[in-house]
Amino acid sequence: MKKFVSILLVIIMCLSYHFILVVHASTLDAKSDSAVMQEGKSTQAQADKPDNKAGAGAKDDAASKDDAASGASMSEVSLCIDNKNVYEGMQQAYANGYQPVCANGNVTLVLPLISDGKLQQDKITASVDLGATDNSPFVFRSYEKEFNCKPEYINGTGETKDIFLVSFELTLSEKRVNGIYPVIINVTGKDENGIEVQKSFTNFVSVADGIDPNAAASGAADTTQAEETPTSAPVVLVDKSVINTDTVKAGEDFEVTVTLKNASRQKSVQNLVATVNVPSADIELKNDSNTIFIGKIGTQKTTELTLKFHASKSTADGNYPIEIAMSYDDPKASTLSSTGNFVVTVEQPLDVKLTMPNIDKNVTAGDTIPLTFQVMNLGRSTVYNVRCDVTGDGLSQTKTAFIGNMESGTAGEGETNLFITTLEGKSQYGDTTGTVTLTYEDGFGNEQTQEFSFNTTINKMPDEASTGDEKKEKSASQWWISLAVIGGLIILAGAVSGAYYMGRKK
Repeated sequence: MKKFVSILLVIIMCLSYHFILVVHASTLDAKSDSAVMQEGKSTQAQADKPDNKAGAGAKDDAASKDDAASGASMSEVSLCIDNKNVYEGMQQAYANGYQPVCANGNVTLVLPLISDGKLQQDKITASVDLGATDNSPFVFRSYEKEFNCKPEYINGTGETKDIFLVSFELTLSEKRVNGIYPVIINVTGKDENGIEVQKSFTNFVSVADGIDPNAAASGAADTTQAEETPTSAPVVLVDKSVINTDTVKAGEDFEVTVTLKNASRQKSVQNLVATVNVPSADIELKNDSNTIFIGKIGTQKTTELTLKFHASKSTADGNYPIEIAMSYDDPKASTLSSTGNFVVTVEQPLDVKLTMPNIDKNVTAGDTIPLTFQVMNLGRSTVYNVRCDVTGDGLSQTKTAFIGNMESGTAGEGETNLFITTLEGKSQYGDTTGTVTLTYEDGFGNEQTQEFSFNTTINKMPDEASTGDEKKEKSASQWWISLAVIGGLIILAGAVSGAYYMGRKK
């Protein structure tokens, strides 16, 4: 019995030891599988995690591209609107509130552009952006043309001006709705260095011959809630500009009062920021800042900007456009923008000097005196049609002493002959005063004059005096001869009478 129990205990111990080994092996397999799964997750996470270095490289590339784009050359040539003159297809100038003409289902849009520098082939390309197609009054098609800078008639006269006259005729839709619609004209060109010149101009087309937006749509279902009537966006324009001097001279300060007008009859504008842009380096804005804030402009109301400028002494004769870019909000706080400009005409002050020729204090009637006039242009600009004329009692020039055009810093001469006549009135000889008039024109055709005077005495010709004495002597001798002849005839008559009387007496 004891032997059987001992054998049973040995078997139980062996089974227990085997069970422990099996449990331990299972535990090791479970840990191994967990480690493998954890390692797989880690590997997948590392694969899914973005490569920071690669991302940094992409950012650097993007930054490099941005830097390259920002470092690209920008053209110094700019384009702006000539808002002073009226061209073909326009009813009024931009400064007076130009609006495109709508007639017979078409819109004629004219944009006269001025370039402050030379463009390749004197050519620009213009295209029209009609905006979104929804509710648009226009028939959409491709509008793109090339325009050259050439002389165009202005203000209905024979006068011309070199201009890029951009003009498009837009077709209106038959289902157009009345209102004011923005039209953007994008203009591109290249300056002489091949650098691209770009600018966009916004015009507003007023459609009044279409469907009334306030009229109820035919067959529309009745609604319990009234719909809001669409209205056009307000537009702020440069209404006019007034310069405080008749002529802006190079080297001087001047002041311009610019009037801005809210053209809308329904909506006011608020938070308006006007930015003054002066393309020319010779014209300097003297205000503390080139931006001006205006709180509000009511419907059909105006406000004024006072702008102070200085024209440098080196400013050449010409017209200089100054742009005002405006950003503002409508009553619903929607941000809008518009652009206007005005033109300042700068003239160089002229400085022309004349050296007077020497004219004798005593001259003789009938003499011809050659005269040479020396003129110097001491100003910074060219003077045109320089000439000298001599006038005075008893003085007659044979021709105008014409010198012609004179560049800055040059001298020239003009010649004429002065013929001496007699004085008007009872006294034909004596003292007289002559006047030399120097005349010239600036680059705008404005004529200027200077006058110089001289004194001289006109004397008789010597042969006239001697001829008079000879006539007097001849007249006196003829009188004595006549008297002697008469006396001889009297004596002869007396002798004949005496002889006749004596013969009869005998």
